[in-house]
Amino acid sequence: MTYKHFYIAILFRLIVLVVLGGIATWLFLQKQYWLAGLTALFLVGQIFNIISYFNKINHWISFFLLGIENEDTTLKIPAKTGNKAIDEVYRGLSRLNELFWQTKMQINTQEQYFRSVISQSATGLFSVNEKGRVLNVNPAASNLTNLTDYQHVNSLRSIDEALPEFIIQSSESAEGLSAIFENQFGQKLLFKLSDVSTKNEKIRLVAVSDITKELDTREVDAWIKLARTLSHEIMNNIAPITTLSQVISKKFIKENHRVISVDEIEPKILSDTVKGLGVIEERSQGLMNFVENYRKFTKLPEPNLKETDLSALIKNNLLAAEAFREFGKIKKEITIPEQMPFFTDESLLSQVLTNLLKNATEALFSRYNEKPVLKISLTKTEKKARIEISNNGPEIPPEIREQIFIPFYTTKEEGSGVGLSLSKQIMLKMGGDVVLQTDKNNWTTFVITISELTSYSPMS
Repeated sequence: MTYKHFYIAILFRLIVLVVLGGIATWLFLQKQYWLAGLTALFLVGQIFNIISYFNKINHWISFFLLGIENEDTTLKIPAKTGNKAIDEVYRGLSRLNELFWQTKMQINTQEQYFRSVISQSATGLFSVNEKGRVLNVNPAASNLTNLTDYQHVNSLRSIDEALPEFIIQSSESAEGLSAIFENQFGQKLLFKLSDVSTKNEKIRLVAVSDITKELDTREVDAWIKLARTLSHEIMNNIAPITTLSQVISKKFIKENHRVISVDEIEPKILSDTVKGLGVIEERSQGLMNFVENYRKFTKLPEPNLKETDLSALIKNNLLAAEAFREFGKIKKEITIPEQMPFFTDESLLSQVLTNLLKNATEALFSRYNEKPVLKISLTKTEKKARIEISNNGPEIPPEIREQIFIPFYTTKEEGSGVGLSLSKQIMLKMGGDVVLQTDKNNWTTFVITISELTSYSPMS
């Protein structure tokens, strides 16, 4: 019925238009110009009426859409116009407007809820636009960084000069990037980055948390483990020296603390004394070697950064590794590019590679291995290079994996326990790292991550 009424209304207006046009023409032909002009005015009025009739809905739809675009749901839509078809369209617009209003209220409620959650979060959160302007800061972030809304991220230079550049770095994606900076109060702050793209711009979200206690706890644990290792290593050398000294001393001292004369010295006493002194010398030398290794660990040279071809460096270290026992019997699967220029310290990195190749060789032949395989790969992403050294030797037990980078920890009878810890220390000093990975096929992989630095700033 609504549509029928709409069609009748249109047909009626068209008939009136045709009739008025015919009357105006007839009057003009009869030279009734005054009446013809008046009829023409009615005709024009009828034309505007038809145009208005068709445009009325369009105007309201246009206003409605403009209101929605501006998030304005206060538009008052007429309830009745006298035309059932138009009234039905208006009722639809009114229902749609009500739905948008309800959705807007739900979004506002959710936004207030999330703002409340974020403001009460113990983790500091703030967002930065592409120009480095801080948009939103929750109380936790404000307490840790002294940031407020609409400040520029450069104000974070009070914590560390490099912090603003870290946050607004121009990398394509900062997802997952993190770094630790220390503020003027000695707090160690962990900053984690992630990106969110809106219709108008890209927003960088920054989470900041105080991890001082966690780091202090780990540092204490590391010192305890180091103290235990040092104590174990020193006692292993000192105890035999002390025991032998007492045994040899007793051979030359009789009752009442009397020292025996030269005539009382038997050949066996001399023989035992020489053997004991030999053991003391051996243990003393071992203790001196231990101290020398400790000196190397604590006094690393400063990195000398220069452009180095990493591919050539790996090939040279593989060639030098041929001197290792059994190294020639290992099958090598090498995946490296022809050239890869990179700023790093060639000497220190060679030291790390040599140590890892030596460890891999010893692992492959620590027990029978029918097909020993060594895999080496080199890849580069943005400003970092990645070297992977894998072997199919025996799996490293989980309880050992957590300790292999502790200084002086070793499971080898003749090992010093310095190699891996020294390698990690070298890589950390150059802004990189070396970590252990074990895949589902029990391949043991040491991953060296190298950061490309054109200059070196000593670690604080």
